[in-house]
Amino acid sequence: MEPKSGRWVWYQEVDDMIIPDSRSSAPKNASPWLVLRFNTVDGEDYGRGRVEEFIGDLRSLNGLSQALVEGSAVASKVIFLVSPSATTKPQTLSKAGNGAIIQGRPEDVGVVQVGKTADFQTASQLMIGLEKRISEGFLILNVRDSERTTAEEVRMTQLELEQSLGGLFSLLTVEFLIPYLNRKLSVFQKTGQIPKLPEKIIKPTIVAGVNALGRGQDREALGQFLTMISQTMGPEATQQFINPEEVIKRLAVSQGINILNLVRSMDEIKQEQQEAQQQQMAMEQGKQQAQMASAPINDPSKNPQLAEELSGQGEGITPPEG
Repeated sequence: MEPKSGRWVWYQEVDDMIIPDSRSSAPKNASPWLVLRFNTVDGEDYGRGRVEEFIGDLRSLNGLSQALVEGSAVASKVIFLVSPSATTKPQTLSKAGNGAIIQGRPEDVGVVQVGKTADFQTASQLMIGLEKRISEGFLILNVRDSERTTAEEVRMTQLELEQSLGGLFSLLTVEFLIPYLNRKLSVFQKTGQIPKLPEKIIKPTIVAGVNALGRGQDREALGQFLTMISQTMGPEATQQFINPEEVIKRLAVSQGINILNLVRSMDEIKQEQQEAQQQQMAMEQGKQQAQMASAPINDPSKNPQLAEELSGQGEGITPPEG
């Protein structure tokens, strides 16, 4: 970095000779070179990877695995021993087929046994412990496989894995996401793809890392709260005391979703309910009018008094002069 300009400068060289047109520079916060680290170590310029942290366990697991494979191969080898004073000859025994009958005594023939079963069990148990520790170190999601594995157990395992990734997300936010975004914004502004952005007014915000983990915990806490109320006080209490609009907003915020023009407001819902009630009332009035019109009291053929009134009204009407 140049002290005067405060810009990153780089070039390419061969045999201490700078290649022409290879020199370039970039602003301090928009460098195209992003050096990523998995874990930071105080006092060291370079980071350390996850494998380096568990190199001892990986080597031990590799050695134990090799020893068990070789020992299992030796133990699986079948060798028969025949007593020198036995009447049974080794050639007769080796040529005998399956189910064959030969002369001899059982105590004259034996099988070589390794006798290392206890040692193999010790190595196998140690391997299981190493595998479990390495799996936890590399954040491998391991859900207990059984008939009674509950959804709560799976949810807690996922939450634990998410919390374990918080440190990695935080490091990548600082060393990768923000520098990468600043570099892209700088390039787009230079090429004219986007207008110039005032630095003091507009700043990029990362919606990952620790902030995302905090929103995930809020979502889990809100879900548990609603479930507890529904289970202890019943669904009626949830409908009576819980504001559904606020619940939807908080769930959307925890998921990082913009609810603009997505979720209807309470005013819109009330207006639609009023319109639906008015339509229902209009339909009920129409049914009542139809029922009244079809009633016998309103039928002139069945009500003589109504027929006389209608006929009297018809006679009192004077036809227009032509």
